[in-house]
Amino acid sequence: MPIITVTERKECYKEFGSRLVSPYSDVNEPMTVGLYKRIITTAIIQNIKKKPIVVFYLQIDGREIPKRDWTHEMKKSAEQYAKDYLVPDAGKKYSLLGKILFSFASIGVLAAGASIFYILYFFAPRQKLNFEEFVAIPKVGDKYYGSIRQIIDENKTPKMLHGWIKIISVVPEDSIISYTTSTRLGGLTFETFDAEHNNFTTTILTGKFNARENKQKISIISSDRKNVFECQVISNETKNYKITAK
Repeated sequence: MPIITVTERKECYKEFGSRLVSPYSDVNEPMTVGLYKRIITTAIIQNIKKKPIVVFYLQIDGREIPKRDWTHEMKKSAEQYAKDYLVPDAGKKYSLLGKILFSFASIGVLAAGASIFYILYFFAPRQKLNFEEFVAIPKVGDKYYGSIRQIIDENKTPKMLHGWIKIISVVPEDSIISYTTSTRLGGLTFETFDAEHNNFTTTILTGKFNARENKQKISIISSDRKNVFECQVISNETKNYKITAK
C-alpha cells in the first residue's frame, strides 16, 4: 500500500433497541441504535477516532434516519449514547512500517540534537579558539601556508608564488616578523601539506604582521611593500594553513 494512500471506514461496535419519537410520524416508535467507530488507515498508521458515529434505524423497515431529520430528542439521545458507550481501542496504532519509519525518524532527531549540541558546546567554542590562535601574533617556529608576492625588478613586476613560510623572529611590540620561505614554492593548492613545509631557505624576509579575524586572514608586509605574504583560511580549516611550533 502506498504510504500516502488514506482509507476510511466505519465499524459497528454497539447495537441496541430503543423507543423514540419518529420524525416522520411524531409517534413513539421502536428504533435500532448503532454506534460505529471511524477508522482512518494508511500504510504507516491506523487512527481510530474517539468520537463515535451514532445512527438511528426504523425497526419497521430498517431505514436509516438521516441526521438532518433527527428530532431534538434523538440529538440529545445520541449525545448521551456517545458518552455511555465509548469507542473501544480509540487512538493511533503504528504498523510495522510505521514503527520502522518512526524509529528511524527518532534516531534522526536524536542525531540532529546531538549534532547541534556538539556544534554549540564543543565545535563552535573550539573553532573560535582556533581562529583566535590563528590570527594571534606568531611564535618563533610557527609555519603558515599562503601566497608570497615579491617585486623582483626596477619595473616593479610582481612575482606570485604559493607555499609555506617559517617564522624565525618576532618583535611583539611592533608586530615585526622575520621569516624564511620554503625551498620549493609553486602554484596554489588546497592540499597544503603536499607542498614542501620541512625545508626552508636561508634568505630572511621581514615585514609587519597584520591580522583580520573576521576574514581569518593574516599578512606580513615589508616596509617597502616589495615582499608581501598573505594567508587566508579556506573552509574554516585553520589546521591546513598554520602549523604551530611545539
